[in-house]
Amino acid sequence: MSEYTIKPYDESYIEKQVEIGNHFAQKWITYGQSSVEQVKQAYSRDNFDPETRLYCFKGNEMVGYIGATIQETEEEKIKRAQTRLAFVLPGHEEAFNLLWNELVEVLKKKEVAEIHTPQTKFHDNYIELAEGLGFSKLRTANEMFVGKPGKMTKLDLDVEASEYNHETDAEELKEIFFKAYENFGREGIENYVNRMAENENLYTKRSIKRDGKLIAFCNAGRTANEGYGQIQTLIGVDREYKKYAILDVMKNLESDVENVMVFLNPSLPLELDEGEDFVSVGFEKTAAIDIYEKKL
Repeated sequence: MSEYTIKPYDESYIEKQVEIGNHFAQKWITYGQSSVEQVKQAYSRDNFDPETRLYCFKGNEMVGYIGATIQETEEEKIKRAQTRLAFVLPGHEEAFNLLWNELVEVLKKKEVAEIHTPQTKFHDNYIELAEGLGFSKLRTANEMFVGKPGKMTKLDLDVEASEYNHETDAEELKEIFFKAYENFGREGIENYVNRMAENENLYTKRSIKRDGKLIAFCNAGRTANEGYGQIQTLIGVDREYKKYAILDVMKNLESDVENVMVFLNPSLPLELDEGEDFVSVGFEKTAAIDIYEKKL
């Protein structure tokens, strides 16, 4: 008989869940753990299904958990679940399969047809664990590039760089966004730019101008991993100006972090080009985040 017990969701478990998640966030540069308040807020939404959160205990101690989200695909008319697989503390590896098996039973009852999980070589042995459960690689979702401030190339352009001013730069920035991402809609772009301006978790927001006109923008924010920053937004009217914006941000990060990462989707032509641009200024493509799939 197993020493472990699987329990259903209870709000009182969230604090320990976040603590376990932070254990992984501190060593996985591609994973960021939400705060207790952020998790509570997410779980208070109408689309949260508590039956898809399971927790493993040894005695009174929580040693692991697993979660999934379920979506019904419009084209295929099937239910698909997404999960990171179970997070379990060292020394409690048995809990991994116990949580997985219980989740599968829950998903089958909800008529889920397939499960996706995002994995990368930076996630310890999770690719091997996923393959052991019957997952196989479906596609690459993102590619990760890493650069070191102070070790970038140089690019001389007749432009001016300054810290972003929301009052003077916002409207021009929104127009550049709209031309590049029309499918987001003007309201979506407006909301994105406004939220970005209010984001206090950013190291820097840089505007690149020529003859007083905004031509490129780039920002970088903090991550859960010490020594790492992340470029979150890059936009511009052409690739050379975007390269300059990258280099300007990297220069401004020299005293803050040792490494800067960016994630790009190679299936999008714009981001495929940006990957080439990041490499051209000194970044290195270090890993891919792949989607693995299992049919139920």
